[in-house]
Amino acid sequence: MDSALLVWIVIVALFAVTEIATTAFVAIYLALGAGGAAAIAAFGGGYGLQFGVFVLVGVLLMVLTRPFIKRKLETPDMPMNVDKVVGKTGIVTIAVDNDSNTGQIRVGTEFWTARRPEETLEGGALAAGSRVRVISVAGVTARVEPIAARAVVDTPRPEA
Repeated sequence: MDSALLVWIVIVALFAVTEIATTAFVAIYLALGAGGAAAIAAFGGGYGLQFGVFVLVGVLLMVLTRPFIKRKLETPDMPMNVDKVVGKTGIVTIAVDNDSNTGQIRVGTEFWTARRPEETLEGGALAAGSRVRVISVAGVTARVEPIAARAVVDTPRPEA
């Protein structure tokens, strides 16, 4: 076996292993280019022709097919549960009262601990059954605001 052919076969193997390890869709094109160069070496082509085929095949395949393959294999960024719940409406299942540190809401099929931001505390706690909108999430606690005026129930506040 010709030494140039053996070198190209080793290069193909190295690029293939690199592609498997990185999955960046770059080394696979160089492996295919090296495969083309190995074919030229097998038929007795000169070193310049081998290198030219390596570069030409690798670059052409990369330019022509990589964008299409990347687009097909990319998965769109899926919002996390936290991102999905912001802006949604929910139902209060346990009265939301920051003073007693209680509150739970249901948004879709998920239950969240709920609190009201300090600037929306006027009027008291939010009663169970009230409709709320999630305005933010901090950790595992949803910050909510009432949707309708009837959602606010008067509760006595302790005097400070």
